[in-house]
Amino acid sequence: MQGSWHHDVLIVAAFNTAIAVLFAAMLTQGFAQSFIYSQAIGLSIFACSQVMIRLRGAYKPDGRTMAVAVPVGSIVGTTIGYFLVPALTGTDKTAAGLLPGSLVGSLIFGVAISYFFYSRVTIAEKEAALQQSALDAAEADRRRAEAELKALQAQIEPHFLFNTLSNVAGLIDSDPATAKRMLTSFTGYLRGSLDRTRAGGGTVGEELEMVRRYLEIMAIRMGDRLRWDIDLPPELAAAALPPLTLQPFVENALQHGLGPRPAGGEIRVAVRRDGDDLVIDVIDTGVGLDTAAVPGVGIANVRARLAAIHGPRADVMLAPVMPHGVRATVRVPA
Repeated sequence: MQGSWHHDVLIVAAFNTAIAVLFAAMLTQGFAQSFIYSQAIGLSIFACSQVMIRLRGAYKPDGRTMAVAVPVGSIVGTTIGYFLVPALTGTDKTAAGLLPGSLVGSLIFGVAISYFFYSRVTIAEKEAALQQSALDAAEADRRRAEAELKALQAQIEPHFLFNTLSNVAGLIDSDPATAKRMLTSFTGYLRGSLDRTRAGGGTVGEELEMVRRYLEIMAIRMGDRLRWDIDLPPELAAAALPPLTLQPFVENALQHGLGPRPAGGEIRVAVRRDGDDLVIDVIDTGVGLDTAAVPGVGIANVRARLAAIHGPRADVMLAPVMPHGVRATVRVPA
């Protein structure tokens, strides 16, 4: 049986008092006799049920427990009441005999109080089961988000790897210095990506370091067609952010925004705090938002992962920028 022992006794005493008031109103005996008998019988049934519960190694009353506790407690309580009433009220034992209907009252009490304690424990069990179910669901969402992250990394890195290595190979003879610079940035990118995959978590500073190395590589490949800037206040660098939250938006801006424009354009990543939230904007000056297009796998994956981690507090929005371009905004709890 759950709950404080003293608290349970007070509940039983309150039930007993209610029964005493009922019987005092129905019978000719006074309230004092009804009160003594009700408390003696009720507390005896409660004590017997507690003994039975512990002897059986259970934690709440059931039918078998009360089948023994109610009659035994009733007999014990009635006997105690028979001796207490004369001692406490000055009534002789003949007048203080068994109150009419006290056994019926004992049965009513036994059933009512047993059902109360049984229901209380059962409700607590169901609430605990619901809480555990919610925790299990949250854990399943977290594991699914991790699996989706690894799948996204597996999707992004080979494509990026082969293209970058092809560029390095093409630059080795014609521009060795640029090839070396690209290879250095690419090595740092891969090392950071591997470290973050093993760690499982990440910060805004780590994520933007990966974005910076990615943009360095892409700037070498695209030349003057790509201009970029990252604005990260130092105090926000340590804020938590899942890996690969921003790179899909940067890739999308390059491939679908700046890529189709012969003149290229600019990508700007800006981090700010808005109340209790962290807000990150990825802004490009590309061809603009195609409202008929379906968001890519990477962006859909980011939405799903952030929702699994932060619930409704996380938000991902895409909006057009005038005169042309797209703003992708990621909002998460700070």
